[in-house]
Amino acid sequence: MSYIFISGGASSGKSDFALKYLKGRSDVTFIATGVSTDSEMEMRIRRHKDQRPSAWTTIEEPVDLIKAFGNIKNRRAAIILDCLTFWVSNLIYSKKLERDKILELAEKTAHYLVTIEKTALVVTNELGMGIIPENEEVRNYRKIAGEVNRIFARMSDEAYFIISGIGVKIK
Repeated sequence: MSYIFISGGASSGKSDFALKYLKGRSDVTFIATGVSTDSEMEMRIRRHKDQRPSAWTTIEEPVDLIKAFGNIKNRRAAIILDCLTFWVSNLIYSKKLERDKILELAEKTAHYLVTIEKTALVVTNELGMGIIPENEEVRNYRKIAGEVNRIFARMSDEAYFIISGIGVKIK
């Protein structure tokens, strides 16, 4: 079974799209990669948690996604992975991984998702449609995130781009 790739700009409605896609299911595991780094992020995480049905399971895993997938006990459960760009950030800044290692891990993780018997939705931010950052570090992060997105999009069965809360099927 493959997975569904969901991308779009910041606050475009990607997470809402994923929640609505699996609405009515009680066997959903939400894998959260975001880490609370300040009060704004803490509020954002709390708001996302409040939006999820209480029957859903949440796994907070900022780095080891394959381990998180393996911890899902229900063989046919659905998964929402939210989000790849936080995952990339965690790999760069917390784990100090270099680009090649991140891309290798992305290939391995996307391939793993293709092999599991679960409905999976992968949420990510499209970072490459705005201005080019003046800071080299941010340009490198944006480039790696874009390359990771391409890996996951390529291996997905379906892909959606979310614009102003509207999902447009692109694959």
